[in-house]
Amino acid sequence: MKKIIVFFSISILGLSSITAQKKKDLLAEIDKLRQEINTVKSELHESRKKEKVGLSKVQSLENQVNDLRETNASLLANMGNFTELSKKKAQNLEKSLETIKEKDLQLNTVNKAISSSDSTRLAVLTLFKNNLKGAAANEASIGVKKGTIYITLANSFLFGNDDNTTVTDKAKVTLESIANTINSTPDLSIYVEGNSNAIEFKNKTIKDNWDLSSLQAAEVIRTLQNKYKVDPKRIDLIAKSEYGSESIETSTRIAINPKFDHFYNTIKESMK
Repeated sequence: MKKIIVFFSISILGLSSITAQKKKDLLAEIDKLRQEINTVKSELHESRKKEKVGLSKVQSLENQVNDLRETNASLLANMGNFTELSKKKAQNLEKSLETIKEKDLQLNTVNKAISSSDSTRLAVLTLFKNNLKGAAANEASIGVKKGTIYITLANSFLFGNDDNTTVTDKAKVTLESIANTINSTPDLSIYVEGNSNAIEFKNKTIKDNWDLSSLQAAEVIRTLQNKYKVDPKRIDLIAKSEYGSESIETSTRIAINPKFDHFYNTIKESMK
């Protein structure tokens, strides 16, 4: 009986010893598992931190990508606007160059027309100078002023006296030479300008120098028309009284202008 009790006691002690060992081992295993859990938790926490950082970087990159897309779109739009603006400027420049070319062409046309007109005027002046020979050349002063050819005849030569209105025979020779040149050159427009500065009027029917200069100019035109067959439609009359005189000795001027219809038509056409 004692042996049985001893056996059971030994068995219980043995079991207690084994249980204590297992408990110790189990506790050690639990500690180990706790450490592993803590490590995993730490790693998980660290991973989550890294994930947040990564997500933040991803978001930042996405924002940068979006900004770049917007910037790129803006640049493309600006480039399109710049291209359109450059195109318009190029078109405007081409139009300006075309306008300049047209103006240059018009200017060249005008210059050519002016040169042609100057040549015509010089030819007419030369013609009258060549035809006014001898006494006629001595009594008539011919020149150009402001583009108009003037043949100036002293009233004392034309009418004998400043207040006379009848052309002298000596003056008719000069007027004949002038009339012949006018008749041989149909493309001329003529006007006779009277300038009188008489102080006394022997003819009481003459009121003043306006009246006298008109009568004297009309008498020159009448002589050219009736005696030398100059077409009166080609001649105009101007009376300037004493206010148009250019010298102390009064004079009558025959103004001659080539007809510049072709010149004006050329200018008109070039300006269209």
